[in-house]
Amino acid sequence: MKDIRSTAGDALQRLRIKHWMRAVDRIGARPSLKGKPTIINNGKITIGEDFSFSSDPVQSHIAAINGGTVRVGDRVHISYGAAIAALDKVEIGDDTRIGPFVQIMDSDFHRPGDRDAPGDTGPISIGRSVTIGARVAILRGTTIGDGATILSGSMVSGHIAAGETARGVPARAVREAAAGGDVGLSQLVQSVLGLSALPAMTDGPDQIPEWDSLGALRLLLAVEETYGISVGEHEFQSAATMAALSELVEASRRYEDVTGIPA
Repeated sequence: MKDIRSTAGDALQRLRIKHWMRAVDRIGARPSLKGKPTIINNGKITIGEDFSFSSDPVQSHIAAINGGTVRVGDRVHISYGAAIAALDKVEIGDDTRIGPFVQIMDSDFHRPGDRDAPGDTGPISIGRSVTIGARVAILRGTTIGDGATILSGSMVSGHIAAGETARGVPARAVREAAAGGDVGLSQLVQSVLGLSALPAMTDGPDQIPEWDSLGALRLLLAVEETYGISVGEHEFQSAATMAALSELVEASRRYEDVTGIPA
């Protein structure tokens, strides 16, 4: 009976994916869909294998407009609240992870001061194994090299070199973060909780009023989506400081790297 229920559940999931992704020109094997996305295709959209796409708890959008092209590689994960729009071309390389509320737009849509005049466009290329944090905006003409990391809350316009870690508005290289510092997690906490400054590593729920029960839930979801890990709610609540949270994230990442199993 269990096998029958499992088979029926798998069939239902395949039907859901076929329905909600029906506007896509081509999608590879083993896609995973959470929630109900919006797909607008007036151009061409192709997606590779093992695609993971979330619209829960906030709907995500992918749009190819006026002949634009969206090409997504293999094993790409796109979190909830994402907005990807191409009037020219948006390319996302294999094994790239995109965090919550990321906007990727290859056009200004209209010229400043004249909403009736079409804006400038420029293709966006995101390389392989790129990590993009929460609430990042990627603007027209941007190129992000393989293995780069864009920290949460950044706005990217121009070129980010392969392997670089970047943050800010506009995003610039952060050498100390690339060397293994905790700036990435601090940026994530600042962005998710709406803090006016980066939290200190000694700060925690007792020092940050926004880190209440609701804030903790939002932060837990953002941490799991941004770093691609699974953290137990009890473990997360036991992290009384930023330093403890950083240790928990790093331990979860190491465990998954070694075992391939979520912590």
